[in-house]
Amino acid sequence: MEVTTLAVEKLKEVMEEQGEEQGALRVIAMPSESGGVQYMLTMEKESQADDTTLEVEGVKFLMDSDSAPFLEEATIDYVENLGGQVGFVINNPMYASAGGCGSGGGGCGCGSGGGGGGCGCGSGH
Repeated sequence: MEVTTLAVEKLKEVMEEQGEEQGALRVIAMPSESGGVQYMLTMEKESQADDTTLEVEGVKFLMDSDSAPFLEEATIDYVENLGGQVGFVINNPMYASAGGCGSGGGGCGCGSGGGGGGCGCGSGH
């Protein structure tokens, strides 16, 4: 999984705003019935036994064992488009988007203005 420099900068801002500097961002990939993949981002304070951990420029990412195979070729980016939508997107050339934030470019509503799609940053448990 790759994370763009802009996405890392924005994630750090969001984590600071939410008082989650020591937290991690969980990336969840869920296969859909249509053969695509839907993604979700949540804030977590603790990792689980089956998590794969990735640290990019000081931001920690967690992926459970079910999600990890769907994230191998994925890239997390932050976009601001002319329509005024801003948010995090997850693009993966290996899987078609199933809605939410996938290769179709839907945004993950994680702080700063929200976005479209079915992704959001919330407090995970």
